[in-house]
Amino acid sequence: MILSPKQVKEFWRLWPQACRAQGWPKGEWDLHRKAFLRECGFTSLTLVDRVDGFTKVLKELQILIHPSIDAAQEAEDPLINKARTLRHVIRTKIMPCLALYRDADTFVKSVMEDKARWWKLDRPNCDITLEDLDARPIIREVRGHLQESPSQLNQLLMTLSQRLNDLRKAAGHTIHDMKTMAGVPCDCLQCVPRRPQRIELPAEPVHASETANEEDPF
Repeated sequence: MILSPKQVKEFWRLWPQACRAQGWPKGEWDLHRKAFLRECGFTSLTLVDRVDGFTKVLKELQILIHPSIDAAQEAEDPLINKARTLRHVIRTKIMPCLALYRDADTFVKSVMEDKARWWKLDRPNCDITLEDLDARPIIREVRGHLQESPSQLNQLLMTLSQRLNDLRKAAGHTIHDMKTMAGVPCDCLQCVPRRPQRIELPAEPVHASETANEEDPF
């Protein structure tokens, strides 16, 4: 998915700042931009995706403008942004819906504690929070083979989604009903009608003489 107009505008707002901070002559900004994007893994700004790609580009720009240890770490580890995205989904999409049926904070905390029982052993006097879970896949050795499982945050999201679905059905609500009551954007057909399928027209008009021999039912 290509960048949104807002993201493109943000890039062009920050790029001159980065060039000035690095002391690059204005005549060289275009060359540095192309080199910068290649270092981020893209040959063009039009090929940068909206989530992980733009986050990396943004963090690298921040490093050029004002060096930051945190920004450098996040630029090297896209899973940091992945974790932020998952936490955002849980907080803004799942929890408002859960609040229709349960105390959302207490409910999410109980699921986290059940999923991460090691937490009580490591930090018995601290409550677990979303920030304590990450988006790194869990690697375990099973019978001499390494097996990969979804990350802590992915597992939490899947469990919350399933339990929310059960609560919704028990209350007799449709997904649209639930999201509307919770004030969460709904993407069902009723709310976001699908665009009609695009019909490709011939490159050149077909003249009547070209179809004269075709059968005409009238």
